[in-house]
Amino acid sequence: MEGNKDEALRCVRIAEEAIASGNKGRALKFIKIAQRLNQNLQVDALLVKCEAINSGSSASSVDEKGASEIRKGAGVEKLDRGLNGEVSYTEEHIQLVRKIKRNKDYYAILGVEKTCSGEDIRKAYRKLSLKVHPDKNKAPGSEEAFKIVSKAFKCLSDGDSRRQYDQTGLVDEFEYNQQHNNMRRRRRGGNDFFDDDFDPDEIFRAFFGQSDMFRTGRVYRTSRPAGHQREESQGGGPNIMLLVQILPFLVILLLAYLPFSEPVYSLQKNYNYQIPKTTEKYGVEFFVKSQAFDESYPVGSVARDNIENSVIKDYKNVLVHYCRVELQRRHWSKNLPTPHCDKLNNLGVA
Repeated sequence: MEGNKDEALRCVRIAEEAIASGNKGRALKFIKIAQRLNQNLQVDALLVKCEAINSGSSASSVDEKGASEIRKGAGVEKLDRGLNGEVSYTEEHIQLVRKIKRNKDYYAILGVEKTCSGEDIRKAYRKLSLKVHPDKNKAPGSEEAFKIVSKAFKCLSDGDSRRQYDQTGLVDEFEYNQQHNNMRRRRRGGNDFFDDDFDPDEIFRAFFGQSDMFRTGRVYRTSRPAGHQREESQGGGPNIMLLVQILPFLVILLLAYLPFSEPVYSLQKNYNYQIPKTTEKYGVEFFVKSQAFDESYPVGSVARDNIENSVIKDYKNVLVHYCRVELQRRHWSKNLPTPHCDKLNNLGVA
C-alpha cells in the first residue's frame, strides 16, 4: 500500500538520525519496522552503518518502547514528523481515511441511515468534510477520501440520483450507470451539469460559502471514460504539441480564404458591439455595431422581429444553462440564490 511505503520511508529517516547521533538500538528498531512495512526497501547500507555503532543498553530499552508505540498505532502518537520535528497528521487521521476508503456504501461513508433526511445528510457532510479535507488532514490517501465523501454527498443530496442509487445499492454499479448515461447524453448533444468534471472542492466551496477555507488551492483530476480523458499539460505527446504549434496558421488561412460575416448583434457589450438596443418583447438588452441598425432593420419590420426573436432565444438559452447550475448547487446549500432561474420565471419559462 502507498501509505505503508510512506511510513517505511519515515522510519528510515528516523533510523538515519539515530545513526548520526550514535544510537544503535533506536536505529535497528526503526530499520526493522521499515522492512516490515515495505519488504522491497533496501536497508543494507543502514545495517552496515549500525554495526559500527556501540549503543548503550539504556538507550536501546527506551527506543524499544518508542518503536512499539509506532507498531501499535497509538492514537496520540504523531506519525508524520519531518527533520524539523513538525507534526502533520495523527493515527486518528489515518484511521478515518482508511474507514472511508474501505466503505462501499454512500450512506455508510457519511455515517447516516438510509431513511435519513436531506438535512441529516448535509450535517454529516459538514462534519466529515472538515475532518478529511486534504488541506487539514495530511494522512496518505486523504485526497481520495475527500473525493469519496464529496461523491457520496453529491449523490444523496439530489433526490433523483439518490433514488437511482437506492435502486442499485452499490457504489460501483451506480457510478458505472452514471458514466454510461453521461456518454449517451453527449452523443445526443445534450448538456447537463453532471457532465462537467467532478470537482470536490467546488462542492465544498458552495456548501460553506467561501473559497479559501484553509487558505490554499487544490487541483483535482477526475476519473472519466478513456475517450474523454483530458491530456495532462506535460504529457500531451508530440502530436498534440505539433497541432498546438500549427493551429494559429490554420486559423489564419481559414480567415483569409473563407467568407466571413460577423453577427448582427451581441448579448454582451464589447469593442465591436457598443450600441445598446432593447427588444420590444420582454425588454432584453442587446448590442449592435452601427447607428444604421435601425435603418437596416426598422422597428416593426419582419427582419427586425426575426432578429429580436433570435436575441430572446439566445438569452433564454444562456439563462437555462446557468439556472441548471444554480439548481444543482441549491442541493448543496439551500441558502444560495438563483438569479438566473428568477429571470427565466420573469420570461414565463418554468
